[in-house]
Amino acid sequence: MLSVHWFRYWDMIFWTFFTLMGITVAFGGLTGLLPLEFIVLLGAFIVIIGAGKLAEEITKRKIMGYQDDLYRKMHQISQHLEKTFDIASMNKDKTEFRIHKLDQKRGEIEKQMNKNYRELAKKIIELENRMNKLTKAMEKKK
Repeated sequence: MLSVHWFRYWDMIFWTFFTLMGITVAFGGLTGLLPLEFIVLLGAFIVIIGAGKLAEEITKRKIMGYQDDLYRKMHQISQHLEKTFDIASMNKDKTEFRIHKLDQKRGEIEKQMNKNYRELAKKIIELENRMNKLTKAMEKKK
């Protein structure tokens, strides 16, 4: 738990120590308390560490920018997928409604056809009965 706490404030701690080291080297160089070789060596070390940390922060910012861009793009893709799903769902509902209506019409047409078929069969039977009566009547007249 302690390491997470230090990691959270690592940048602030690093730059504080970096600033203190720079101030120490500058103060030591100005006052002459430190030998010149040590100041040059320590100054080079501070510059190298600072450049490395700056490179790390620049890389971190670029990565954060890439991650933000990636998040935005993924969010856009998610929104497009949601819209596509909504459109597909709406089309599915329309298709199901149309199929239902066509099925209703087919049922009504079947009922009407059955009704017409029964009426035609009834008329054919009536015509057949009339023909039979006429045939019998004609046979009696002969």
